[in-house]
Amino acid sequence: MQVLHFYLKLVRNQSNYVELRYFENNPNNYQSRLLALAEIADLIQLSEQDYYISLPADYVETGTKLFNWLDGNDRFFQQLLNKHRRKGIVLAISAQGNLAHQPWELLHDGESYLVQRKPGIIPVRWKSKDI
Repeated sequence: MQVLHFYLKLVRNQSNYVELRYFENNPNNYQSRLLALAEIADLIQLSEQDYYISLPADYVETGTKLFNWLDGNDRFFQQLLNKHRRKGIVLAISAQGNLAHQPWELLHDGESYLVQRKPGIIPVRWKSKDI
């Protein structure tokens, strides 16, 4: 099983963006991309007011929105998942601030939840030393 690490770090002096650092085996050999927080602002607001109380009513919509936000226009996330499709994947997500409150377990590619795939793609939360 392959472990993919995603580290979502707030960008200083740019409150509208988060840096996604991702790596497979070596944390010093990461790749990086900027993601606009405006694209998931409604989910962030909802998680801030309802964290641990209730989840959004439409789980598929929420999971798809998070998936598409990570994926971007260049379909980077889907390509990364396809690269390891036959192995199964643990998607270790470390996130700062209110991004830590997002329901990453609901990631949905538009066809199914990632956890439904065979072999599975299991999102888990991890705590980075940098956070």
